[in-house]
Amino acid sequence: MLAPMRNYVVAAWERRRHRERELHEVTAETAEHAIVAIASSRPLDEQPGVYEAWPSDSPELNLRITYAAPRRQLRLQPDTE
Repeated sequence: MLAPMRNYVVAAWERRRHRERELHEVTAETAEHAIVAIASSRPLDEQPGVYEAWPSDSPELNLRITYAAPRRQLRLQPDTE
């Protein structure tokens, strides 16, 4: 069963470079989905940072996620048999 869609406010910022929050309004099933919608719409080098999301009508239901860039690049090697 799908969750009903809600309006969320998503705040996004990068802790080191930009301390001011960018606020976005998103319609999504969950706060996690709202955060993913905003993070994935940003350029790759701007995706790491702090994201907070809350329903527009219930700001006390705040979810905070910190996304860090991978520390090293994984290299894929072809299978050799």
